[in-house]
Amino acid sequence: MVVRKPKRVRQRRGSRSHGYGRVGQHRKGGQRGGKGKTGGKKHDWTYVTAKDPDRFGKHGFSRPTKLRQSFQIINIKDIVRNLPKFTEGKPPAKGAPISINLTEHGYDKVMGTGTITIPLAVTAQLFTHRAAEKIKAAGGSTKGKIQEPTKHPAPSLQPKPEPKPKAKRKPKVKSKTKVKAKPKTTPTTKSRKTTPKAKSAKKSMTTKPKTKRATATKGKSKT
Repeated sequence: MVVRKPKRVRQRRGSRSHGYGRVGQHRKGGQRGGKGKTGGKKHDWTYVTAKDPDRFGKHGFSRPTKLRQSFQIINIKDIVRNLPKFTEGKPPAKGAPISINLTEHGYDKVMGTGTITIPLAVTAQLFTHRAAEKIKAAGGSTKGKIQEPTKHPAPSLQPKPEPKPKAKRKPKVKSKTKVKAKPKTTPTTKSRKTTPKAKSAKKSMTTKPKTKRATATKGKSKT
């Protein structure tokens, strides 16, 4: 009878390292923390920001397959180029446009790229607004649904705005007579005028009075 032993992993539940010690020792890729895209938000974050910035996050959405519409398209220039293939070598009637049925050749939608000068009677499931205008301008006709023009036309078809004329600058009028500005005067304290009495008083204060000794010596010398 075969004895089925429980796996060792069952015994290691709750031990975090499962008997391998340091976390990361039982991974593939050595000491770099794992293989593949492991560690994109940890030790490999600098690589992600530099080389793969769109790895994380949400980017757009995918439309449901029920709402998707896929058309086999053809442009006007390709219709003109492959005209013998579509007419199968049959000569057109005099004064009548050349009739082409694109649905028989596997095309669903006619686009407006290119120019046309030959009158054609084109049959298709869908026509763009530009393609229908070009076919009718060349004297032909369309049989099928015509798309309404888009609200926001292509930038190449939008009329370029006319540049606004630059406003002329008024010439500066130079004045002949230059008026010098008066220098600003700061209020200063007026100096007090000294009266003659004050001057005489000052002089009297500066001159020293004669002493008695000086007068006595003078009298002796005279004698």
